Parts: sequence; structure tokens; C-alpha cells
Amino acid sequence: MSLTPVGFAIKLPEESRNTLSKERGAKPLRYFPKGPIKKDYVVLPKAVLNDIKALRNWVRVSVEYVVSLPLPAKGIRK
Repeated sequence: MSLTPVGFAIKLPEESRNTLSKERGAKPLRYFPKGPIKKDYVVLPKAVLNDIKALRNWVRVSVEYVVSLPLPAKGIRK
């Protein structure tokens, strides 16, 4: 999760990103116009941010997704 200059963004699996985009108007995370899209992230719309139940649900989905990902092969500190 990240609070960015363009809004509150969370990392989600593709299906969840698609659902949020189609049904709630979430946008891909892009730090500046025509900039690259941050893979796996969407900026949550205000309607979701103002709905504590919905926000809690999406944060849970995000956390579950992130902890299911494999650790990066390089740069792991012990």
C-alpha cells in the first residue's frame, strides 16, 4: 500500500484490479501523466476510501496477495 501524490494505492491480483476498475472506477497507479504504470497497483477511488467496510476488505485482499508472492531472488538482507 502506498499513499502517493495521486492517491491511496494498493497492490492487488489482476482479477481484483479488474473488478475495482470496472465496478468502482479505480485507476492504475501512474505517478505522472503518460508515465509508466506501476504493475499490480490501483489507486482507490474516494467512494472506496470513504466506505470503511469496503476499504478494510480491499486491504485484506491486498495483504493476502502480497504475502502469497515469492520473495525476490536478489537483494534480500538477513
